[in-house]
Amino acid sequence: MSEKFEFSAENLVKYNELLSRYDDTESAILPVLHLAQEQHGWLPDFVLGKISEMMSVPVIKLKEVVSFYDMFYDHPTGRNIIQVCTNITCSMYGSRELHKSLLKEYKTENMTPCDDGRLYIQKMECLGACSDAPCMRVNNDYYGKITLDSALKIIRVLR
Repeated sequence: MSEKFEFSAENLVKYNELLSRYDDTESAILPVLHLAQEQHGWLPDFVLGKISEMMSVPVIKLKEVVSFYDMFYDHPTGRNIIQVCTNITCSMYGSRELHKSLLKEYKTENMTPCDDGRLYIQKMECLGACSDAPCMRVNNDYYGKITLDSALKIIRVLR
């Protein structure tokens, strides 16, 4: 039995509004994928199939976009996504050790949801906040000059 995806009534209105902003449908791919991922949590094949049908865009084009951008997930994640920057500047300030410590603290592996499904810890190449190294993003909020203690305090609020 294949799963089905439909935008909620509210998101269908948002979808139509998004399409109205662009001269061609393909230009709306990124915001439509964001909308679908916000609703479903990730972008499995059946969600991409529905979007492909709605937008008249080949599924392979959607999969290319999903695989290119690290903001899209083609696998289940946790309810809260913790991204730790491990680029050179953040690494010089201890972000690789911070990432490893968070994985150990929450008994998980990189890009694997914790047992309770609340957290998903991900190593990122760059979050674009070098002046605040080391930094992390929790869902859509950025935090800079973090330590293991400050990261744990931020994350505990989510649990």
